[in-house]
Amino acid sequence: MPQRKGVIYLVPVPIGNLRDITLRALDTLAAVPLIACEDTRKTGFLLKEYQISPPKLLSFHKFNEKKRELQLLEHLQSGEDLAIVSDAGSPAISDPALLFIQRAISEDIRIIALPGVTALIPAFTVSGLGKGRFQFIGFLPSRKKARESIYQELRSYPHPSIIYLSVHDVKDTLAELYEYLGERRISISREISKLHEECIRGSLKEIVEETELTLKGEFVVVIDGTTAEENIASACEMAEYIAHKSDTKTKELAAELAAKYGISKSAAYQYVMEIRNK
Repeated sequence: MPQRKGVIYLVPVPIGNLRDITLRALDTLAAVPLIACEDTRKTGFLLKEYQISPPKLLSFHKFNEKKRELQLLEHLQSGEDLAIVSDAGSPAISDPALLFIQRAISEDIRIIALPGVTALIPAFTVSGLGKGRFQFIGFLPSRKKARESIYQELRSYPHPSIIYLSVHDVKDTLAELYEYLGERRISISREISKLHEECIRGSLKEIVEETELTLKGEFVVVIDGTTAEENIASACEMAEYIAHKSDTKTKELAAELAAKYGISKSAAYQYVMEIRNK
């Protein structure tokens, strides 16, 4: 009979107020023999707050995630369970664990994700934007070209989008969003569940040009989707752009259009053909 493999428990922990942790999360943290955590000091503090005798704590963060993989797999293969926690929120959502989860799935190891704290849902629900549908982007890439590709997609996305921002990137990112999206409604949540929690709502123009933001803590930005009217305006703008590029070859113009308006090259090519054949 094959030996039982251990179970991975993905345990959400508070993003601010320590009272936000669930009873099940506390029971799980008290029961497992090993907790892989971003910062052993922060996890140790949380355990002490709830009078849980710390099991073995192992640092597990973005700089050593690959290095720890074999060690954690050996622990699980021996039949011992494992809990994974981030510093705040749910593991694998803009935090370490995703790569390890993918490896564990390939090794046929059972994974149980406990429901609980995450910053994106409170930020979305207080934003007042959209009708329930949204996309989660997380932290934006550091390379400008990769960010611009996302901004181009946002120009035509019809539902709200949620991004995470570190305090160092807030001003520059909001300015970039305004450059690409123009007068789009947004909501900015800061320090969710903490003492100085706040939510700022308005247009990108207002917030970039007029609002003095408190640059402390973590930020969650909800950006409203585009409207049908905006898409029509964009289509008119593209048609005008094509009309002014009568000397440009169709394939080259389609590539320009795709880059400028955030659409696929095939869709851009088809649109150029439609406009030119009218």
